[in-house]
Amino acid sequence: MYRPTNLDVFIYLRKSRKDIEEEKKAAETGASYDTLQRHRDTLLAVVRKEEHNIIDIFEEVVSGESIAERPEIQKLLREVESGVADAVLVMDIDRLGRGDMLDQGILDRAFRYSGTKIITPTEVYDPESETWELVFGIKSLVAREELKTITKRMQRGRRASAAEGKSISKKPPYGYLRDENLKLYPDKETAWVVVKIFEMMRDGHGRQAIAAELDKLGVKPPDEKREFWSPSSITAIVKNEVYMGHIIWGKVKYVKQNGKYKRKKMPSERWHVKENAHEPLVSKELWEAANKAHTARWRPSTVESKVLSNPLAGLLKCEVCGYTMWYQPRKDRPNALIRCANPKCKGVQKGALLPLVEERILQSLAEFVDQFEVQEQMLEKREKQSVIPLRQKALEKKEKELRELNVQKNNLHDFLERGIYTIEVFLERQQNIVARIKQTQEEIEQLKQEIEKERLKEKNINEYVPAVKKVLEAYRKTDDIEKKNRLLKSVLEKATYLRKPEWTKKDQFIIQIYPKI
Repeated sequence: MYRPTNLDVFIYLRKSRKDIEEEKKAAETGASYDTLQRHRDTLLAVVRKEEHNIIDIFEEVVSGESIAERPEIQKLLREVESGVADAVLVMDIDRLGRGDMLDQGILDRAFRYSGTKIITPTEVYDPESETWELVFGIKSLVAREELKTITKRMQRGRRASAAEGKSISKKPPYGYLRDENLKLYPDKETAWVVVKIFEMMRDGHGRQAIAAELDKLGVKPPDEKREFWSPSSITAIVKNEVYMGHIIWGKVKYVKQNGKYKRKKMPSERWHVKENAHEPLVSKELWEAANKAHTARWRPSTVESKVLSNPLAGLLKCEVCGYTMWYQPRKDRPNALIRCANPKCKGVQKGALLPLVEERILQSLAEFVDQFEVQEQMLEKREKQSVIPLRQKALEKKEKELRELNVQKNNLHDFLERGIYTIEVFLERQQNIVARIKQTQEEIEQLKQEIEKERLKEKNINEYVPAVKKVLEAYRKTDDIEKKNRLLKSVLEKATYLRKPEWTKKDQFIIQIYPKI
């Protein structure tokens, strides 16, 4: 049977009723019988043999079949659910719990959802294997059924609350407050903002214009983490029927697939609607007019017949916020403008003429090639040297350190067995060494990646420079915007743009290129 090694583990010790009876019999005859010590020694031997790293040891000193009666198992399960450990070592799987089906369900969920193994001296239980269901399946069946019943009961309660016109979302919709009966009522400080959004949308203003107007008025957005209004926030408000006085439940459903929940929109006939549940902020006519205007303004992001106009599309990013720079044609001007559309960059980042930005990127690529060729010539004169041998020596040194640390870790068990170390000292010293081992392993992995990266760089750089030269030559010869865009993307990961407000000259901006090396 395959047994994993070098895992981060917890040890859990608990006496059974049989153990307690054995200790009583031994005490009557004057013999010494310490169950937990015997079990600890056995599990520590497993740890030593399989080179595991002990995170902590949990010893249950109180009796009780239920998890609720055992504080140490509760602490253990909280740690297990956090995913900090790879496995839990116990003498036998039933040491974790012999309670009712609910307890078995709690254990099953904790280990299965975190992917934590259960290891005994003779068995390994892996929650990702088929045998896991054989171990926990029947025992946790009732617990799972009970959980389903609770979930269905909660859903029925939510539907009933929605039918009574109560708001049961995590927080009330923007523009409303909620009373103790979960009924919505207008928030005097923000209700007028909702009305303004609907009126501006009805009157033909776009989402961006509405967001800019609200920012100008100093209105804080619904998302407290944001400093400025976003177009998506405007859409969320305009599309929400709650502002007509309705409560709707069941517009979306969360379906679990492959261990993750996915959001699924439900058809309107399956919604639970309560009309006139609270005071509306907008009339039905205004709501419909705003939504009609919103739909009319929407345009698909890509159109088959549309020809690309921006050679820097998807390539040029704002240095300040990271957003993709916008291409803005101007009917009354011969040249288009490149600017950042993020409201956060207003007054911080200035735009520039597309031809100037385009030419600067080409110049930066040409300078990169020139600088590399100069460096190559200098290295050839000094007998070109690679940094790989230096990295390789550092790697060998770290691998030697790792071997020495593993020897130190193994010696700790000798000190524990000989009584030189107490269990507390052993754990402290072991955790210190394990931390150093993990740090050294990370440094080794980093060095290996750097060596591989240098090898690829040395290989690719000889291919990259000629490729850039061909791109620059082809770029100058073509007027095809899509071809220009493909050429740039073939040699660049991205480019960043920065132009501060105080920079007044048209060509006063900074371009930083990120080559695909």
